[in-house]
Amino acid sequence: MIKNIFFDLDGTVVNSEEGILQGIKIAMDKYGYDIPNYSVLRKCIGPPFSVSFPEIFNVSEDDYPMVLKEYRDFYESGGMYKCCAYKGIEELLLALVNRGYSINICSSKPENSCKAVLDYLGLSKYFSDIVGATKDGRIDTKAQVIEECFRRAPWKKKEETILIGDTKFDADGAIESDLTCIGITWGFGTKEELLNAGAKAVFDTCEEELEYVEQN
Repeated sequence: MIKNIFFDLDGTVVNSEEGILQGIKIAMDKYGYDIPNYSVLRKCIGPPFSVSFPEIFNVSEDDYPMVLKEYRDFYESGGMYKCCAYKGIEELLLALVNRGYSINICSSKPENSCKAVLDYLGLSKYFSDIVGATKDGRIDTKAQVIEECFRRAPWKKKEETILIGDTKFDADGAIESDLTCIGITWGFGTKEELLNAGAKAVFDTCEEELEYVEQN
């Protein structure tokens, strides 16, 4: 029986594309990296930057700390607020809370940014905890964030918990941590990649998500 739901943030609860992509372009341009086309840029929303910057943008190991700092300076000085909640998300969160489910944010975004964005959108009140990555890299991957969620709430059982996310990185992290992943299609991944990565089901609407949770 599902009792706990961990939500990814970017691409699942919040459409953060504008602020993230603008910050990446600023950082890449400053350090002389080519800015790829839109379809490639979008691939960086989901995985940790420690993965996407070297693999997608070919940022060198030496440049990575500076590029990341440039991005974060833009993002934390206001870029993070170039976002909105997806249609139907607040209604879904309210329905889940009213039905007695415990819901968390479980994100590879730095935790302070997660909290700031959710406060800005008025959504923090729905979550029992907001858990994200640490800036020092100690907690970075989705699996590491998942384990931190359980460390803070050891009474929660994995067999009673699901992760809802929009990319294969969510599915990969869930499986690594022995959780069921449920995918959604309105974010930055695709149904095919989520299913190939091991998502148990993938849904197109918040109503379908709620029905799945209630039936399981």
